[in-house]
Amino acid sequence: MNKKLVLKCIRDHEPISRSEISKKIHMSKPSVSLLVENLIQEGWVLETGTGESTISGGRKPVQLVFNPKSFYVIGVDIGGTKVSSGITCLNGHIYAYREFATKDYLEKDILERLYEDVNRMVEELHLTDHDIMGMGIGVPGVTNVKEGIVVDAPSMKWRNFPIRERVSQNFSFPVFVENDVNTSVLGEQWLGAGKSLENIIYIAVGTGIGSGMILNGKLFRGSSYSAGEMGYLVTDARKAKDYQPTIEGYGFLESIASGTSIGKRLSSLKSEHVTAKEAFELRRQGDKDAIEIVDSAIEHLGFGIANYISLFDPELVIIGGGVSGSFEEYEQTISKIIDEFTPKSCQVVPSTFGREAGVVGAVALFLKENESVIQI
Repeated sequence: MNKKLVLKCIRDHEPISRSEISKKIHMSKPSVSLLVENLIQEGWVLETGTGESTISGGRKPVQLVFNPKSFYVIGVDIGGTKVSSGITCLNGHIYAYREFATKDYLEKDILERLYEDVNRMVEELHLTDHDIMGMGIGVPGVTNVKEGIVVDAPSMKWRNFPIRERVSQNFSFPVFVENDVNTSVLGEQWLGAGKSLENIIYIAVGTGIGSGMILNGKLFRGSSYSAGEMGYLVTDARKAKDYQPTIEGYGFLESIASGTSIGKRLSSLKSEHVTAKEAFELRRQGDKDAIEIVDSAIEHLGFGIANYISLFDPELVIIGGGVSGSFEEYEQTISKIIDEFTPKSCQVVPSTFGREAGVVGAVALFLKENESVIQI
């Protein structure tokens, strides 16, 4: 615990001297010096130059900094559209990145392809097994975190899939698995728009709709790991009576407002394949069908967000996923609904991360769950 305390102090206040650490954490100088030497020997901390000399003209103290390259972490984001993976340092900087289309491997061994990508990145960076602390994986569905099992992921056609066991057959380091939207909210709290906030809602609008919630500083998973399944919200009782799921197992809201449903509904009207991105483009061009379907989707999404704000009173709501790329187009509509239907307004912003969001979130998951001297 004392090593963690000293390392956190260095990370928060670097560059910093041993005597300054002693003052900040109220620990004796000899104890601090001993712990710092251990951290240096293990590679966590580096000595760098000297600081300012004291008023009395004494010897300049040696400065200490955190070494983010002491170890690396692999982050994996398995989504309904793509599977991305990357290797980051302990500050979350991505040094290697890969992705491939999920649909190309749904009928094949998706984890075998992942294994190939990870190995290529490790070779590219000239890393060894000793350099890798471990791996975090985000998956699109209800996940038993304790057992490392995907209970249900409709977009992947997985039920009770032992993903941690399967992945661990190819890798010797620790592996942690979590719902992909939960990993995303951890990433936002660590390095993104929600940095250091205690109450954050992250909503991913893409293939489906899901949410991750940090309440009172902690990830909220629910009694059976299924908290945050926002796609199942009902935002229109009349339409809900005979709605058809976009994908088998999907809920009402995601069958109206997800990127997949927007594309499918407009495709049905146009009798040709249209993606969500193309639907927004057609809307900008004044296409009546696109305007009707996209505006309806945004309205329902707005009601869902308003319900969340009323229930959880977050400091911030973050929108991620593919549909977040068009956030500026529907920001005012969402804000108007929130102002009208919630007791207290709340800021809604797009994710600060691009395509690498899931990778950063998966790394944050590993650093949160893994027992080591580093804490985030």
